[in-house]
Amino acid sequence: MPSTSYANTVLLIGLVTTLACSVAVAEEKPAAKVNGAIITEPQLVQELMSRHGYAVLETMIEALAIRQEATERGISVTAEEVEARYQEERRKIVSSVREPRLSASQIFAMWLAQRNLNRETFRRQVELQLLLEKMVEDEIEVTDQEVAQYYENNQKQLERPELVQVSHITVTTKEEAETIRQQIIGGEITFENAAKEHSIDPYGRDNGGLLPPMGRGELSNEAWEPVREQAFKLKTDGEISPVFQTPMGWDILRREAYQKDGTPPFEEIQEALADQLYQARLAQAAGEMRAAIIKIAKIERVIEFPSASEAVAETTEESSPQ
Repeated sequence: MPSTSYANTVLLIGLVTTLACSVAVAEEKPAAKVNGAIITEPQLVQELMSRHGYAVLETMIEALAIRQEATERGISVTAEEVEARYQEERRKIVSSVREPRLSASQIFAMWLAQRNLNRETFRRQVELQLLLEKMVEDEIEVTDQEVAQYYENNQKQLERPELVQVSHITVTTKEEAETIRQQIIGGEITFENAAKEHSIDPYGRDNGGLLPPMGRGELSNEAWEPVREQAFKLKTDGEISPVFQTPMGWDILRREAYQKDGTPPFEEIQEALADQLYQARLAQAAGEMRAAIIKIAKIERVIEFPSASEAVAETTEESSPQ
């Protein structure tokens, strides 16, 4: 995905553009009032331009140059491709955060907020990245020999801890839990739908009950210890646990996946390693293509902003002791 600095500026584009267009229609339209005094939209736009204008303009230039190059090459991406990658990236983000008290939507929203993004600007980043990848994907190759050599050279780094992943349903009474468990086993309802309809845990309602993988080390929240204890008792994927009590209520688990500790056999991870090497090379090539597009583009910057070096110099001068 694009860099954080790139991400942090994309969100400002829509705001500055929208405000600039509205200013052309109503120049003195208020943006805010403070004790009766007006801050106008032109004043707001000027402040945004002075603070972020250079970064926003550079981001817009880059995006336009990438789209122009893609059009020149006859490359495009469909709405379905963008949506599929968007959802894939969202799943990765959600699964990387081990906070069962938050729903998947809350985790994703928090991740976006930390990077000054919203869903639409993130989606535009995804689209640009897909265009870049399509420009270079035919150049990327990973041989079986390279994958085998990588495995041999990285035995220590490929070691994995013992992990178990489960889905869970939490309800308030033992009787309700027993009834739901029997309905799941009898095929009257799927585990995912039961979690969405009955679980009192927001993570369960939003995510079909799926929890992040758990190891045998210490948990940040001791309330989850009974869940982990039961999770490691399950012996096969798909196995449903007995009903058991936790500080949160009465739980039911289903084992989704199990990972032994140690370095896995080559045959087990060969395909995953090949994909990992391919994705790394694809990301590098896409980054190089991004830089090359900007380098050869004929760019005329009509509006002048302080250069990055001048901005750094001004900051340094202001912070120096007098």
